[in-house]
This record gives sequence, structure tokens and C-alpha cells, in this order.
Amino acid sequence: MLHQKLFFKDLLDHSSGKSRLSQKIEAKMMPRLLQIINQDDPVDSVSISASLRLNDQLNPSIYGEIKTDLSLRCQRCLGPLEWNETIEYSIDFIRQSDTQASQENMDCISISDEGIVLLDLLEDEILTSIPMSIMHKNIELCENIDKLSMFLGSSDEKTANKNKPFSDLSEIMGKDGN
Repeated sequence: MLHQKLFFKDLLDHSSGKSRLSQKIEAKMMPRLLQIINQDDPVDSVSISASLRLNDQLNPSIYGEIKTDLSLRCQRCLGPLEWNETIEYSIDFIRQSDTQASQENMDCISISDEGIVLLDLLEDEILTSIPMSIMHKNIELCENIDKLSMFLGSSDEKTANKNKPFSDLSEIMGKDGN
């Protein structure tokens, strides 16, 4: 059901029956998520548990949690970084033609005649939960710490050996040699 294109009527039918689903999916099944995970790690997975029900306005809604086990890339050292997170979500659906309900409820998704794929929607939930610049908590945990310190050290040496044409002038004037 996660991979199928569902229309408003389908969501309404599943919600009336209070459908539940639980599925473990490999991260490579989510194309946008695949672009940001460390593709060297084959165990990246996402566990989805979802329940469909009718909300107070008798419109379909989905709620549940997503458990992620992903290997992302540290933005400091570019090494692998395990990201395990539990994301809770609750989403209401309305027909696109029902504009009055969309004005009342800001936390809803309107379903057009083209339908919706629930997996794409849940992939959005994961992508919005990932930090923009994810890094190891301490610099000591970074995998390439030796390369990082060599890079930082070499840039310090370059500034120390930089030609200072007015250093003699500052000594003559009796000021500090900066």
C-alpha cells in the first residue's frame, strides 16, 4: 500500500476500516533519501508503522512513527555517521476541491485527481527531520581527524610564513610586529 498511488476514495476506504501497516524498507527504495545517505553502507533501513483512520471531520488521516537506521556523511570529516531517529507524524488529508476545510485546518494535505503515494509523503517526513549540517558530536569522533588536523595545520603554517613587507617599518616605529 505504501508504494501504490492512492486516491482520496482509496484513503477514505482504508481509513474507514482503520487499516494498520508496518513495513521495513531499504533506504535505497527512497530516491531522494538515497542522494544523501552513505551508499557504502548496505544496511540503511527505515521502519514504518502507520495507522489510517477518520479524523473529526470524517476525512482520512494517517499517523504513526518512522524509525530510521541510516548512515549519513559527516559534514566536518566526510566520514560515515550513524543517524538513528524515531519520527512521529500525523497527517490529515482533504480533497483538493474542499477549499473550506483547507482554510480551517493548516496541517493537511489536499489530494488532487492524480492521487498520492504514501511512501513519498513519508520520505518527506524523514528528509525534513535530518539536520542540514550533520556532524559528529565531538571533533575527536571524526574519522579523518588526522587529515583534518593536517589541513588546519598547513593553513596555519602558510599564514605564519606569509611575507610581511611592513614588519621592519613597525619595528622602527617601536610597535609590536603584527
